[in-house]
Amino acid sequence: MHPNKNFVFVTREVKTTIANGRTVSYMSIALQDKRNQFLVTHPVTDFIRSRYAGLNNNNTQKAPAEAIKRFLNWLLIEQCEKYQLQSFEDIGVNHGRDYIEYLGTERNNKRSTVMAADRYLTEFYYFLYKKKVKHLEIRLRRNMAGNDVPVSPFIEAEVSFPEEDKAEITKITDFPDLKLIPLFIDTAMEVASDIAFGIYVQFFGGLRKGEVVNLNRASIIAKGDYGSKGLKLIVKDKPELFDRLSDLSKNRVKSPRTQPVQVISTLPIIYKQLLSRLEQNKSDNLGQPIFLDENNNAMSGAVYEKRFKRVKDAFIKKLVKMKSPHLPIIQKYSWSTHIGRGIYTIVKGR
Repeated sequence: MHPNKNFVFVTREVKTTIANGRTVSYMSIALQDKRNQFLVTHPVTDFIRSRYAGLNNNNTQKAPAEAIKRFLNWLLIEQCEKYQLQSFEDIGVNHGRDYIEYLGTERNNKRSTVMAADRYLTEFYYFLYKKKVKHLEIRLRRNMAGNDVPVSPFIEAEVSFPEEDKAEITKITDFPDLKLIPLFIDTAMEVASDIAFGIYVQFFGGLRKGEVVNLNRASIIAKGDYGSKGLKLIVKDKPELFDRLSDLSKNRVKSPRTQPVQVISTLPIIYKQLLSRLEQNKSDNLGQPIFLDENNNAMSGAVYEKRFKRVKDAFIKKLVKMKSPHLPIIQKYSWSTHIGRGIYTIVKGR
């Protein structure tokens, strides 16, 4: 038996105390000896800590840690006799490409699952590239937020992804082309400007509908002119905004947090427009809501959904007029406010 077969990569939560006495936790990748269960933290943990250090939510750190753990177990343990790698410096693009295709062809993973693996492996290979693994070349591209992000070396190596199972598709979770995002936001500013800021922070901050309507003035931390140099949102439940409502099911925050929002050129315009509207339409609610209904009450999640539907309908009319090739997908499948979460997942990785 190959000696590597005696070991397995595992993930675990590690807690540590920092300078101010506060305890923080992070995900680590460890190598375990199956013969005696002895564990040692593997240096590859540095990838999780350096790339995802700002994500204090262990659930967020866990996904990339699990993805890299599975890759290393496949490459260095399960396939050790096939590839016979001696060190991490021997890892090449062909190994990542083979693994991604294995997920689709042998594991029968869905396309979305395989593409998520591609994103995490791209970040991991970029980490190795920065560590001067000599034969790796990772190209960078500028994303919509103006940041340089790595391009998948596996896509450039013509990796094959599984086809989407059309029979299973009933809704879409993101736009078929990211160039549709500015068009949708522009449409919001035209037909439902009162929620344009909400749509922006959904697309570029990943907020859910209930989290958007719980924002008030104190929730916004802006740097520069109208957030031009940075924007963060304090996301938490504010039931005092909705005292008049008996059903709060669409007005709840799922994950309290401080959420950074990506900044593109449209943000200062939208944020300035929001502040101007709030000066003109003041609410009696002491909670200072930033999204108001027609009676200047804090906007409920149900009303926000209706406003979003108005934007969607106007957006589709524009696509019809433009004869957009993406119109069939946009029209055929179901989508609503939650599409912002899917779009944010794609945007933050590019």
